[in-house]
Amino acid sequence: MMNEMGFHPVSALFPELPKNEFEALVADIAQNGLREPIHVMGKAIIDGRHRYRACLAAGVEPQFIQVAENADLNALVISLNLRRRHLSESQRAMVAARLANLPKGTNQHTQICAPTQEVAADLMNVSRRTVQHARTVIDHGSPELASAVDSCVIAVSTAADLAQLPADTQREVLSRTPDEIRSIAREVRDRIHDAGVVGPSAVRIFDKVAQEQKLTGIEQCAVVYAIKADTPDLPTPSEARRIAIAGDPGLMVLASDGRYHMAPGDPEENARFERWLILRDGLEHLGTMPFPPAEAFISIPAYQKQNVTAWLAHAVPFLNQLNQLWSQSHAQS
Repeated sequence: MMNEMGFHPVSALFPELPKNEFEALVADIAQNGLREPIHVMGKAIIDGRHRYRACLAAGVEPQFIQVAENADLNALVISLNLRRRHLSESQRAMVAARLANLPKGTNQHTQICAPTQEVAADLMNVSRRTVQHARTVIDHGSPELASAVDSCVIAVSTAADLAQLPADTQREVLSRTPDEIRSIAREVRDRIHDAGVVGPSAVRIFDKVAQEQKLTGIEQCAVVYAIKADTPDLPTPSEARRIAIAGDPGLMVLASDGRYHMAPGDPEENARFERWLILRDGLEHLGTMPFPPAEAFISIPAYQKQNVTAWLAHAVPFLNQLNQLWSQSHAQS
């Protein structure tokens, strides 16, 4: 029976598991057996193609559960996969684009009903524009480009732009495999974590890895995207404040607006702390410049002349006065 199973079109809506995750699934099934049955309609797999293949690889007899012939297969597969898998916006857009493009007709059991792009976008909680980007990737991109989006190593909007290039050029741009990109992303995250740094210091670590790995511009974007996709979403500002209120006194929670939020307290004290965070970021950036002023000067684009003039007019007196206050304070202590 194991060799007789086919795959229903809806089983391929969601992206393939990365190689390391599939190997982990095979090992888990070999040790513990199949934990969740495979959904089938007749002899066609509706959901569970990875579990089925993992059973074959592990030599374990799979368990099946029959789906009613009048079941809403789109809703079923989407519900099961969104519950199990954490997908990025780009990955969900690719699913929506495939869902809206399912072939109409019948198989031996049920008719395939393809929703519109707008309905598919709502089902996958993405914008219709994002689905259109995904459609461009599927229609005009190379298989390697679509795989890069499905593997969460490149944003679908970037991939849609690349899809306009010749197929050979697309392959040259994506010379590294998704597994290689994810491996580099893990290395960057580990180095930053081990160094215990954030902000500009973390960026310098990324730049060093990019230089060591000789990453192209697109590959650097892919690594950054892979890091973001594997990082839990930050809470909204209001959620961050609720978390801070429920936590210990003085707890600061980083939110999606890039700022730390605290429980309501002394307004003046909170404002003072906000100023310190801004000052710390600015001073750290200036104090750790990896090049001298002469090199900084010749790197300034001509079109930025007005901005640089305005920034220096504010920054130089500010830093001079701050340095004077700091020196006086230390001289007294």
